Amino acid sequence: MQPFIDFFATNDFTPHGYCLSWQPVLLWLHVISDLLITLAYYSIPLTLVYFIRQRKDFPYPWLAVMFAAFIIACGTTHLLSAITIWTPLYWLDGFFKALTAIVSVSTAIVMLWVIPRALSLPSVAQLQSEIQKREETEQALRESEYRWKFAVHGSGDGVWDWNLQTDEAMYTTRWKEMLGYAENDILPNLQEWINRIHPDDRPRVTEAVQAYLNGKTPLYLVEYRLRCKDGSYKWILARGMVVSHNEDGKPLRMIGTHKDISVRKHAEEALRQNQKKLKEAQRIAHVGSWQLDLMTNHVVWSEELYRILGLNPELPPPDYPEHFRFFTPESWKRLSTALLHTKKAGIPYELELETVKADGTHGWMLARGEAIRDDSGAITELQGVALDITERKQMEEKLRDSDAFNVSILNSLTAHIAVLDEQGVIVSVNNAWRRFATENGLSEADQSLLDFNYMDACENASGQSHSDDESSAQTGIARVLAGEQETFYLEYPCHSPDRQRWFHMTVLPLQGSRRGVVVSHENITERKLMEIQLKTSEAKFRSIIEASPVPMALNDEKLNITFLNPAFVQTFGYTQDDIPTVADWFSKASPDPDYRHWFEVTWQTSLEKAKQEQTGFSPLEVAIRCKNNGVKTVLASAAAIQPNFAGEQLIILYDITRRKQIEAKLNAIFDASVEGFITHDLSGTIRSANAAVETIFGYQPEELVGCNISKLIPSPPSAGSPPVAKPEGQIQEVEGLHKNGSVVPLDLSQARYSINDTDYVTSIVRDVSLRKHQEQQDKEHLDELAHATRLGLMGEMASGIAHEVNQPLSAISSYAQVSLNLINKENPDLVRLTEILYKTQQQALRAGRIIHRMREFVKSQAKHRSIANINVLIHNAVDLCMAELKQNRIRLAFELEHNLPPVYVDQIQIEQVIINLLRNSIEALKNLPPEQQRKISIQSQLTLNNSIQVRVKDNGPGLDKEQQQKILTPFYTTKSDGMGMGLSITRSLVEAHEGTLHFNSEPGRGTSFYFTLPIQTKSDEDS
Repeated sequence: MQPFIDFFATNDFTPHGYCLSWQPVLLWLHVISDLLITLAYYSIPLTLVYFIRQRKDFPYPWLAVMFAAFIIACGTTHLLSAITIWTPLYWLDGFFKALTAIVSVSTAIVMLWVIPRALSLPSVAQLQSEIQKREETEQALRESEYRWKFAVHGSGDGVWDWNLQTDEAMYTTRWKEMLGYAENDILPNLQEWINRIHPDDRPRVTEAVQAYLNGKTPLYLVEYRLRCKDGSYKWILARGMVVSHNEDGKPLRMIGTHKDISVRKHAEEALRQNQKKLKEAQRIAHVGSWQLDLMTNHVVWSEELYRILGLNPELPPPDYPEHFRFFTPESWKRLSTALLHTKKAGIPYELELETVKADGTHGWMLARGEAIRDDSGAITELQGVALDITERKQMEEKLRDSDAFNVSILNSLTAHIAVLDEQGVIVSVNNAWRRFATENGLSEADQSLLDFNYMDACENASGQSHSDDESSAQTGIARVLAGEQETFYLEYPCHSPDRQRWFHMTVLPLQGSRRGVVVSHENITERKLMEIQLKTSEAKFRSIIEASPVPMALNDEKLNITFLNPAFVQTFGYTQDDIPTVADWFSKASPDPDYRHWFEVTWQTSLEKAKQEQTGFSPLEVAIRCKNNGVKTVLASAAAIQPNFAGEQLIILYDITRRKQIEAKLNAIFDASVEGFITHDLSGTIRSANAAVETIFGYQPEELVGCNISKLIPSPPSAGSPPVAKPEGQIQEVEGLHKNGSVVPLDLSQARYSINDTDYVTSIVRDVSLRKHQEQQDKEHLDELAHATRLGLMGEMASGIAHEVNQPLSAISSYAQVSLNLINKENPDLVRLTEILYKTQQQALRAGRIIHRMREFVKSQAKHRSIANINVLIHNAVDLCMAELKQNRIRLAFELEHNLPPVYVDQIQIEQVIINLLRNSIEALKNLPPEQQRKISIQSQLTLNNSIQVRVKDNGPGLDKEQQQKILTPFYTTKSDGMGMGLSITRSLVEAHEGTLHFNSEPGRGTSFYFTLPIQTKSDEDS
């Protein structure tokens, strides 16, 4: 520390002021100058620091730091010069001057290195020029970008930017909005675009991209469909180009636009459809088109032009020089002349030409043609159309032929008819009009009133009597002429002093292109007089309706029912309070909505037809629901109380229910035309036969007329004359005799009736040979199946039956042992022994009966029917099932009706039916819980239709809906080891006995099977 202090010691030096002789002026001149220089030097670094901090882009900040250090050092030397005037710090002053020298030399050296580089930097003018150019470039770029964005935005196109190296893709907001997406719905990658391309278009788009990237196409341009956010597709026109390549020329970046062309695509599709429709319209309208190139004589025809000329559209059109053969000479001459004028002067033409088709037939066409000029005005092509007017020409010919016919018809009418043009001027009248003019004193020249304005006549007559009628007529004719009214009707009086007359005016528009009206005046004097008489007899008319036996009703113009006659109330039961309106009548008479709709529409259609055609109402045959819910068939009609069904109407309902029943019966007879119809009188003489009789008996119907019915049916239903043996319509089986002598089995039904007090019988016969043969085969098959089922039942019931047989055998063994014990006694009790032997005999008989019953049950034998008591058959069947009933603890209840009529059946098969039903109930009860009581009841009774009904009912689990639908189906079973044939065979056995099998079941409450059998009849005994 001491050396440092000694370094700054001042004792050895004299202050610098001595050198200045301490002269104040000179001394302060040096001090003030050095201090000002110091202050200036110290301020410069501060300015440089501020400059560097503000201009961070200054390229040489370290040079500024060196300048700052150099200047500070220089400033310090001046400060020390001012101090050394009083304090001799010469060492410190020298040190700072050395430091200043080092900094100065370093700065000077650095400046030598910096100056060339600084000179290479742009000057201020150059920078200003470059800045100005850059600003201009940026402005142009901004304007270009603005124009590009404006053009893209204005066109509504979306823009995409694809980085081919990273597959990143940028989509503009418009690109996303075009497809209905929000800004954040689509990620910036290429896959988002690929996933939305329509699957059918994806290969084509991929091919277009690859073709452009491989340089095969100058521009990426493709049309395809993109999926929108809502799932629909839009047609897009995509354009794009590569904007950046690497050094190897490989594309790096691609930019393009998407344009929505859905409207254009729809328009193109619409254009295709319109072209198709145009083609179809030409076909429908029979209009063909053609073009002729005058330079090459090449002709182009539409398909319809081929058809008009009868040519094949698949063949090329004939050359122009050959066209003459498609026209008559006269038509071709006119067409050639017109074509020549069109070629030379461009004058269009329109001609009606007679054509000759390929098959030689003639037709007509309306041909129009015109010239086509090029840009220079020269005629280069001809084009035209051809309208097939063959039908029109034919109609014109027919029209000319019918004009005279129409005139004759018009003159034959009694109505006074005049035809007016659109100005109301009379242009034509018929003979009745002229006769009326003659009768009213007009001169012969004025009788037709041709060229006379009818409207003026009506206007001039407005001041006379009946002026209101003339004014109405004028207004009505004017409205029809103006198209404001389709028709006009007016009834008006035309009285003279000596008589009264009324006329009915009808004004109708002329049909066709010519405007005008037809005015008809019809003399309705007689009708008017009758109407007057009708009004006077209205009360009489009402009394007649009331007394009529035919149901009638009256309704007013508002469709309110105003009157029902007693026959209506008696027939249908409805009063006027029940059906105050026609709508109420429809709803009650036809409650079914569909039928009511048909009834109302048909009724209204018939009513409108009667109004329009001014004809009577066409009767309708309808079904009417009565108040008591009965249905009657009626013939409904309506009568107009006033003209044209205006105002009140009379509804008439003829009750044809009985007639329809008879018609239905007769139609049913004759609809069965496959049967033979033989009509004969009560003596058996055949009066007629239909064609089916020949098929059945071999005789022509003509051969049988006059013969006796016994020739065909040797044993008629009753002896002697063959009256109806059974009730009408009942079928009976008889044997007929064929012409070749063979016997024909027949179904016969007969009907007896009278015509003009003569009784007749119509026999309807049907050949049932095939059915009989099939029935015999079915019966044999059913017998075999039933026998196999009985064997199966015996196998299933073997253990129970063995137990039943074992009981009497055990009893016999016990009784035999007791008998031996009694015999071995010294004094045997013979009475007791006799009793025991009798019991032994009974048990032996019991065992024999069980075995006999089993043997009879399983024995295969021909079907044999006999008279039997159904209750006995029930007990026999129960005996065979008794073991299973006891084994399963089932309580059996009999509900058998006594004194039932006998049945004519195969007893074994009916027992089999009962056993099958019993065993089904036993099987159903096996699955019940042990604590639940198991019950089966067997019931027999006589039904209302004189059949025997047997019912087997259990309290088992019952059948669900699916089981009920299938339970009688073959091979369907509810048992795990069943075959599903028991109930099917049971039903077949019952039906073979002309009976029916039914069942009722409720889940959880049991099942009831019941079958019916016909009772024994006299025919059964005879057979």
